[in-house]
Amino acid sequence: MIGEDSEITDKLSDIDLLVIDAEYFSKNDIARLRENGIREIFSYINIGSIESFRSYDTDFEKYTLGAYENWPEEKWIDVSAPEWQACTASRVDALVQKGVDGFFVDNTDVYYNYPQESIYDGILTILDYMDHTGRKIMINGGDCFVKKYLTTEKNVLIDGVNQENVFTAYDFSKDIYTKNDQSTREYYTEYLDLAMSHGCTAYTLEYAMDPTIRRQAAAYAGKHGYICYISDNIGLCLGR
Repeated sequence: MIGEDSEITDKLSDIDLLVIDAEYFSKNDIARLRENGIREIFSYINIGSIESFRSYDTDFEKYTLGAYENWPEEKWIDVSAPEWQACTASRVDALVQKGVDGFFVDNTDVYYNYPQESIYDGILTILDYMDHTGRKIMINGGDCFVKKYLTTEKNVLIDGVNQENVFTAYDFSKDIYTKNDQSTREYYTEYLDLAMSHGCTAYTLEYAMDPTIRRQAAAYAGKHGYICYISDNIGLCLGR
């Protein structure tokens, strides 16, 4: 429910794991979610790009690296910049104070777009800070970063990985929800299996409106041991 704000607090109940953008929720909102039977609450946190709708991100324009395809309100950020790392640490602290159980970390894909050691090390620095809070870490996407980390270092940071569009696909130019091609599906399956072999829980986030495709996506995830969530909208709101 990353696209929602605190107005959904009383609309949700009896959920094992909920991912929200807790920047838009108060500590009391988090407590109310728990009272409603939400057992684990992770907060979305974007570490690899700035977003124009977040007021603090305008302060880091000078550290941007380039445009973000399909998301015009975002720009890739130099995660090696100490100022950005400090800002991210401050956001992490604020989320911890609100009582979240973990972080849903987005845009480590900055390493795919800018494959430099400084970028890789910058991501590690940020994740290490998160890890020292005692909260869980789930990486959304970021397969290039995650594969390098898991194959070159002992995994002490990542509890889970989430991959969007393993079985399904979304065409931004046509606003169409469809199936992914076989080669892409196999690539992501190998990636998630690698992550599982290194102790990570594997999640898939699929986008589909067609009931048949939704059933197929869920069955595919179940067959491979992945935990699957299927949304009917790319904005990850409660429902259309």
